[in-house]
Amino acid sequence: MPVRWVPARIAGDATGKIDSREWDDAKEAYADRVINILERYAPGLRDQILRRFVLSPADLERWNPNLVGGEGLGGSHHLMQNFFLRPFPGWSRYRTPIDRLYMCGASTWPGAGVGAGSRFLLGKELTKRFV
Repeated sequence: MPVRWVPARIAGDATGKIDSREWDDAKEAYADRVINILERYAPGLRDQILRRFVLSPADLERWNPNLVGGEGLGGSHHLMQNFFLRPFPGWSRYRTPIDRLYMCGASTWPGAGVGAGSRFLLGKELTKRFV
């Protein structure tokens, strides 16, 4: 079960129970915490786990350098990657330099991890242009 939005760098632990600031040392304790929280809502869950393999943000980045900081959605959330600036200035609204050739997907607004967001928005854009 994936846990989203885990910090790339550990600044501290609000509960004071995980001492390490390095993911290699903290990931198992963090996974235990997640299972403990889930167990409150799904009693008996822990007993159903036959085996586990914990990947931290550090592991993800080691395996794929494109996942900077272990960011599973694979990208920057800086201003330059949003709205009319995505994928870069002049190429927003799904246009390319080639007439009637459009792009969509993770490189276009609203970016990765949002399902069919860019396809839906491209469809709306094309509907305005050609209908």
